[in-house]
Amino acid sequence: MPDFCELCGREALAFAYAPERSNRGITVHICGNCGLVQSFPRVDHATRAPASASSGADWGNVRYGKGFRTTRALEALLRHTPAPDTALLDVGSNRGSFVNAVRDSLPQARITAVEPDERVAGSVAGRAELIRARIEDTILEDSRFDVVHSCHTIEHLAHPLASLHDHARVLKDGGILILDAPNIALIGADDVVEEWFIDKHLTHFSERTLTRIVEAAGFAIIERPDPADRENLFLVARKATRVRAAILPDPPEVDRAYELVSSYSAARSHNIGALKAVAADIAALAPKGLAIWGAGRIFDSLVVHGGFDPKLARVLIDKHLSAHVSERHGCRLDGPDALGKFKPGAVVVMSRGFAREIASEAEAKAPGAEIFLFTDLLGRARLRLAA
Repeated sequence: MPDFCELCGREALAFAYAPERSNRGITVHICGNCGLVQSFPRVDHATRAPASASSGADWGNVRYGKGFRTTRALEALLRHTPAPDTALLDVGSNRGSFVNAVRDSLPQARITAVEPDERVAGSVAGRAELIRARIEDTILEDSRFDVVHSCHTIEHLAHPLASLHDHARVLKDGGILILDAPNIALIGADDVVEEWFIDKHLTHFSERTLTRIVEAAGFAIIERPDPADRENLFLVARKATRVRAAILPDPPEVDRAYELVSSYSAARSHNIGALKAVAADIAALAPKGLAIWGAGRIFDSLVVHGGFDPKLARVLIDKHLSAHVSERHGCRLDGPDALGKFKPGAVVVMSRGFAREIASEAEAKAPGAEIFLFTDLLGRARLRLAA
């Protein structure tokens, strides 16, 4: 049983959920005092696993998603710290998307990048001072930086509050924290099929719990997360002169957390039960010349839980994943230009957040093809099961 909550420090954690296909055997707990959702066992460093686009808890290590968040972070940086020689710490620099964007916009910026993954760390070579280590193991000078940027890293840390305290320590007075993290609100979607509680994520923040932990670490929030964004929690905070008092009980947040995790478990189970019908509907499109666009976690769910035979697809497309993975479930993975070559009669879009954007591009690259959205197919399958 876990000992204490990472936010409030109380021994008030209760089991809430057991994720599917966890290599680490993680279980999800909710703090009965503050409502923070956390996974255990909590480890300082897990052995790096091979890249996996699994729909289960074992997903991870493909490492290309941070690039989608660069533009928003850069805009925030330029709003709050436009000085050309800004001293910046990039925590978990990954493939260097943010470092490169800052370097292009502020050529004189003094950038320090911390990244432990030797497979991608070299991406910032020559553009920043690179520290090849985990941020928890990195010792930096007090008051060295104007800005700390951390994108989709805090959820991986064994002790996020301690790391945020350290971010405050290395910032100058009035320095800026630009923080981005996954939003647990996403599990409230009624069409979720993939496991959200993955092995690599140890803390699962809501807007309330993330803002509270940032304030508890000595920051005043100056830009709050966008309530319309159910996937990400993006905030900007300033190093404060006074640290907040102890975290008080928050019964409404506790109730929200239990309700959210419970509804997620039920909705995901129901949707997985509908995937065989979705797979059958997609298989029926094969004679038209089938293309599937989106080979990530939703596609994996379709194969693993729905029993879909991926070889029925004439072409399997993924604009981003194809740069890092050559095949999925025995099928070659291609970029969008392959649509022009294979000329499919039907394109199934296996995405939620980018579905409309992908559908528009598919229409342009495969004129005349019928476009089907996974979310629509799933909705119809659920209705048939309920009838």
